[in-house]
Amino acid sequence: MRTSANRGVTLVEVMIAVFIFLIGMAGLLDVTIQCSTMGKRAEYAYTAYNLAKNHLERLKTYDFASLASAAETGTAINADGDPDASGSFTRSTTITTSYSNNANLTMAVVSVSYTMRGVQSATAMQVRYLFYNGG
Repeated sequence: MRTSANRGVTLVEVMIAVFIFLIGMAGLLDVTIQCSTMGKRAEYAYTAYNLAKNHLERLKTYDFASLASAAETGTAINADGDPDASGSFTRSTTITTSYSNNANLTMAVVSVSYTMRGVQSATAMQVRYLFYNGG
């Protein structure tokens, strides 16, 4: 039984309170780490999409007859879109000439995936464009 002179908190009560506080902080830290990872993943995905789109824009400057030479598979690139063996992004370009059995149509599909923390993205960002030789 406590008397009015023995008011206060025991060491056990303090340790329990600290333990509960630490559990809450650990949960908050986990949420913060997950948010940071998701933000970084979104940044990489956005960059991959822009790299694919920019490469497709470059393909639009090609002569229609030379589009087939733009095909590539698994080219490592950096965040600027330049070939770089240690780049975090991988670009593939598929060129389909005579698309739908029409010699005046060529389909270009540019896919860019990213590698984050040694793991490649499950899906690649893709952009497509149908070129028409209206000459």
